[in-house]
Amino acid sequence: MNTRAVKAILGLIADAESAASVEAYHVDLLAALVVVFPCDVAVFNQFQFAAPEVGLGAHSPMSDFNATAAGPSASCALSPLLEPAGAVSPGECAAFVRHMREHPLIRRHAAGDSGAHRLSDTTSMRSFRRFSVYGEFLRPVSIEHQLTLGLAEPPGRLVGVWMNRARRDFSEDELLLAELLRPRLRAAEVAVTRAAARATLTPREREVIDLVAAGATNGAVAEALVVSPTTVKKHLDNIYAKLGVSSRTAAANRVRAGAPWV
Repeated sequence: MNTRAVKAILGLIADAESAASVEAYHVDLLAALVVVFPCDVAVFNQFQFAAPEVGLGAHSPMSDFNATAAGPSASCALSPLLEPAGAVSPGECAAFVRHMREHPLIRRHAAGDSGAHRLSDTTSMRSFRRFSVYGEFLRPVSIEHQLTLGLAEPPGRLVGVWMNRARRDFSEDELLLAELLRPRLRAAEVAVTRAAARATLTPREREVIDLVAAGATNGAVAEALVVSPTTVKKHLDNIYAKLGVSSRTAAANRVRAGAPWV
């Protein structure tokens, strides 16, 4: 284990709330992760899933896939953050998106399991190499081994990191380290997204949403801030527009829990 690299990523995590932006933090995070877990390419992505299917994730290892196993309804960014940047072309990313529903790790994530996992622990590689996601994406970009971990779980979504290698599989020690780091990485994800959300709001809007998050009604907010209920409503309308939400509950959750938004 590269102790210096682990200390560096722990420092990055500790300072997440002070990052210039969420994207800047994610770029720095990927750069730090490829030092802790030496790999050919690391990917930061957000996945959108439909409701989990009955039985998903029930088999372990998931070696019983067949050509009719379409998998869960899932989508992700066509241009995810990469380290190194440009390591995978847009066309190659599109191939992954087309066939991602076949991927055993996607199926595991869709079932609600965001833990650290290696591809080799979830499927028979002999069987997996028959799938289109391997033939049209992994093989062309020289990926044989993957380690994934989820950093946030908004409803129906997964924010996570995928680390990829061509030759050497990730070790048991690396898998354990990823799982040990995951709670800290998840806390940092909340901190940086919460800070970014609050940074878009004016001081008065922050006061309003803090009171709303504490359960105050519009009337109670107006009384506490010595303004009219109409003014409170205008503040909330501005907050909704800035955060891309349509309700007080969603706005409060987004600022309080740091949940990513579309």
